[in-house]
Amino acid sequence: MEDKIKIDVLTLDAVQCAACTYMMESIAALPDDVQALIEYQEWSIKSKESLKKFMELKGKVLPTICIENDRVFESIIPQYEELIDALAERAPSEEMRTRLLTLRDGEFDFDKVQENLAKAGVGQKTRAKE
Repeated sequence: MEDKIKIDVLTLDAVQCAACTYMMESIAALPDDVQALIEYQEWSIKSKESLKKFMELKGKVLPTICIENDRVFESIIPQYEELIDALAERAPSEEMRTRLLTLRDGEFDFDKVQENLAKAGVGQKTRAKE
């Protein structure tokens, strides 16, 4: 199996920050065929572990999407086609790059915001434990 493209999303908190929510959803709403090629995680600066990640990735602004450790979308929520283009640019193989580009004009699920956010795990690491 081929490696997946690693995406880190640096946020304040996708539960309380609208821009952070939109940034997470831009990834979660990608078609399932694209989802199969990526692995992503939110890093809310509200935790020590996430602050370390922010420093490691040399974060400057929030929210930011980093793809394969490159800061790609800093405080700009990408259009889905832009996001797929950025993923294809950093794909580990020509085969994956070609696959992503063929999926570029696919259908995106914009109407399931809550499901997309749940799929993205928004807030799972920032909510207080009961």
